[in-house]
Amino acid sequence: MGAFYVVHCVWAAAEAYSAPSIVLTSYTQDGLHVFDDFREAYAWLRHNTEVDDKVASWWDYGYQTTAMANRTVIVDNNTWNNTHIATVGTAMSSPEKAAWEIFNSLDVKYVLVRLWRSCWLPQ
Repeated sequence: MGAFYVVHCVWAAAEAYSAPSIVLTSYTQDGLHVFDDFREAYAWLRHNTEVDDKVASWWDYGYQTTAMANRTVIVDNNTWNNTHIATVGTAMSSPEKAAWEIFNSLDVKYVLVRLWRSCWLPQ
């Protein structure tokens, strides 16, 4: 049983991490549902913002924003400055007025926020 568990874990990790995608899918009784929110958000940023505008998001989305929207980000997956990451985290978890002051001090023009939703959508 232990060997089966190891094989299953390796298979699951290979499936999850070998072909990452910003387009999320789920299967329901009605078939395949595609969630293309990330790609659409990056396209909007690319086409509706100035080239020198700075974007704040949680660090997870930094590289994607840089690559797909071609915009400067405040933090990304390579940010080694924990204080800088903490500043963005503080802004994201603060009331609007305090967040505005923090983002303004960082010269941020746009904030990218991922709102989670259920993969099951009622008809």
